[in-house]
Amino acid sequence: MLFENNEEKRSTVWRTVLTVSSVLIIIIAVFFVVKLFTANPLEGSWVSEDSGEVVEIRDNGQLTVDPAEGEGYTLEYSVDTKTKVLTVQTAGASDGAGDLTGTYTYNVEQDTLTLTEREYGDQIVFVRQ
Repeated sequence: MLFENNEEKRSTVWRTVLTVSSVLIIIIAVFFVVKLFTANPLEGSWVSEDSGEVVEIRDNGQLTVDPAEGEGYTLEYSVDTKTKVLTVQTAGASDGAGDLTGTYTYNVEQDTLTLTEREYGDQIVFVRQ
């Protein structure tokens, strides 16, 4: 055994193991709490239920649209997680890229993303791919 006859050394080793374990548990818990509350809830690939187009939302502020027919394009977006607002801009996009531009209120329930246009109230429903 480790330090069989020396109670003081065993006690020191035990306290060190407990301290290191506790610190690691706290660091891991803080990481998951921060990741949970600061992550972009829209990040990922989404497929439109109506048109079949695939929308890929990346964490770097770019949104790629790959329609069922035709050529895909990339848009810029911003997300306000407090008010649940998604704003999509046409910066640097092609002529046909205006389909998804605008400001939307978003709602994510399990694997379903619902975008509600703020001006007219039209809804676009996506399912996580």
